[in-house]
Amino acid sequence: MKKLSLLTSALIVAASFTFTVPAMAQVTLTDADRARIEERKARKTQLPGERVGRSVTQAFELYNEEKVDEALKILLEVRGGNEFDTAFLARFIGNLYATKDAKQAIKYLEQATKPDILSYADQSASLKLVADLQSMESMHKDAIRNYEAWIKFTGENDPDVYLRIANAHYQLGEFTKALTPIDNAIRYAKEPNKQHYMLKMGALYESKNYPKTVETVETMVQLFPEERQYWVYLGNFYTLLEDYQKSLSAFQIAYANGYLESESELKMLGQMYANNNIPYKAATIYEKYLKSGKIKKDRTMLNAVASNFQAAREFAKAAAYYGELAAMTNEADAYRRQGMAFMAIQKYNDAIKAFEASLARDSSNAGRIHMSMMEAYFYQGKLREANTSLQAAKRDPATERQTRSWESYIKEKARIKNVSL
Repeated sequence: MKKLSLLTSALIVAASFTFTVPAMAQVTLTDADRARIEERKARKTQLPGERVGRSVTQAFELYNEEKVDEALKILLEVRGGNEFDTAFLARFIGNLYATKDAKQAIKYLEQATKPDILSYADQSASLKLVADLQSMESMHKDAIRNYEAWIKFTGENDPDVYLRIANAHYQLGEFTKALTPIDNAIRYAKEPNKQHYMLKMGALYESKNYPKTVETVETMVQLFPEERQYWVYLGNFYTLLEDYQKSLSAFQIAYANGYLESESELKMLGQMYANNNIPYKAATIYEKYLKSGKIKKDRTMLNAVASNFQAAREFAKAAAYYGELAAMTNEADAYRRQGMAFMAIQKYNDAIKAFEASLARDSSNAGRIHMSMMEAYFYQGKLREANTSLQAAKRDPATERQTRSWESYIKEKARIKNVSL
């Protein structure tokens, strides 16, 4: 029940997205083209000459016995008596070669289809087969030519053929040209097809048309709401538009439905909480999956969880994670940040230890760290130690001016308390 209700919520959210309808566009058919189509359909069935017919029958029997080479040998020795016989023979040879040698199959099928004298069914099937073989052989320009010839020959709007044309353009790096045929595949499909939308998404993304990419994925999550990867795509693509609020919403839906699985996906969820100024959620997501092992514990992630806890004013947790970071990296800045977190919760002794560890590893920021130590000592009432740290900070040009007001203040406090500095 929980899964169903979460999915229902997802659909409600998705309903606010823009639903894209592909524009009407296809291979243009003129009146003359349509007239030729009807003429071809009405064309009387033509039979090959006796010699060709007999050879094809023998070859077909051998083919049924899985003797393709023997079948080809018979056919390759025959010569057609007229143009139709030659085309009919070439088609049969091409079909046999399609089972073993795509390049030879293409050669003969092109010969068969060129004069356009085969029967309607044979010409249609041969045009599609040669295009399929050319696509398999990465002859994408030729494949597009023959797929489009098939459309003009039949007048049919076959979504699978449009998909193949779009894919051929995609393989050629012609991403914008892929969009019209893929829109046609979407339009003429009897029901929504994931392949169509994936290819459209890819073509738009590669064209750097990010707004339309997002619109397409919004449609995808409406049509296929249980396809977990589409929600991840949506969340990621919103970041390309710097729409971090919508990105977070998409990732939240995905997370609530258990769709976030990989380390990178869980990290992105945390990052979106951080980008939307929700550091506590970012930190707790990171912490949960660091502990479970789904997110690798490394320098970057320890720093992320610590800094987000600090931003959320969870200073004790921030100090603990900065401590882990310091132990892992031995970096002076990690100890300094730990010290600052301890200062925020008035754990001055712990802060001083962290500052001393930072100083022992790097003196380039000494003045700033000595000033922090001075404050830690001062708030404990340890005026002599505060003054010692102050004098050390005074020797650093970066903090020398900052020490002036503190120096007189410490001296006055010491005079009142009768403490010798």
